[in-house]
Amino acid sequence: MKSDLIDRYVYAVTKNLPSKIRNDISSELYTLIEDMIESRCGDMPPSETDIKVVLTELGTPSELAGKYSPDEEKYLIGPQYYWKYKFLLSIILATTAFGLTIASIVTAIIDPEVNWYFAIPSWFAMMIMGLLNAFAFVTLLFVIFQRKGIDVKINSDSLDNLPPVPKKKALISKHESIMGIFFSIIFATLFLIVPEIFVVHFLDDTRIIPIFNTDIIKSVWYIIIAFAVLGIIRECYKLYEGRYTKRLAVVTVVVDILSALLSFAFLLDNNIINRDFSSAIIKLFQDEAEFIMNIFSRFNLFFLSVILFALALDMGVTVFKALKYDN
Repeated sequence: MKSDLIDRYVYAVTKNLPSKIRNDISSELYTLIEDMIESRCGDMPPSETDIKVVLTELGTPSELAGKYSPDEEKYLIGPQYYWKYKFLLSIILATTAFGLTIASIVTAIIDPEVNWYFAIPSWFAMMIMGLLNAFAFVTLLFVIFQRKGIDVKINSDSLDNLPPVPKKKALISKHESIMGIFFSIIFATLFLIVPEIFVVHFLDDTRIIPIFNTDIIKSVWYIIIAFAVLGIIRECYKLYEGRYTKRLAVVTVVVDILSALLSFAFLLDNNIINRDFSSAIIKLFQDEAEFIMNIFSRFNLFFLSVILFALALDMGVTVFKALKYDN
């Protein structure tokens, strides 16, 4: 039995269930609905009213999803969010642990005077604090999603407003969002803990010259954290939606504009670039490649233009696909 309403209902029930049980639940629901319609209508073709009555008897999509969820009795936030909360939390915790470990290793390499019996307890304490903060951030984010910022129903529990089954091209890869979260955390970790990792070694110079002024970077730590948090929020919302929608387009535009403003605040300060690096670049290219010299002597502006281009591209692609597929 083919029915767009039934397809949308089954999709609304199963879209937030774990992927390993989603197909089985879909098949079970189709069979159950078909049996209920046959019991109600007999040999007569079912009308849309008959289908609505049967689906109403089954309950709203979120109620039914809660019954099928393997974590039905375990959630703290809600059945419609819980598995995604658990999935995202595992990603954030793993990425945070990885980033902090890399930062500790780099710190130990850069500063050979650090003794291992001091470095290990320091790493452990930093890991505990980082994981606790990550857990608190993700939990608070999902509480806000459910109770304040985003109503999980968004009218989807009404049979007249079920979400459409998305086209394949409208779906957002989980791996894409996971990598976005990963790079946001790595960006913040490296810039906050070991900004001196960004260095250049000139062949005609025995020095290894840091690109950035580490004192300036550490003084604007709040900008770096805010930039990373905005990136994580954007990717979390992509995971939540799972497809390109107009809601996602609005969130992306707002987040990317705020990220652009933070980028201006962070990189328009010429003092953020190490003067020794600028001088070495000017000395190296002044007689041969003036264009390259101008780029790297104003590396903060070059870095800013790259970030702005990436943000503009992200906004453009998201808005275009949302308008194309979210009808």
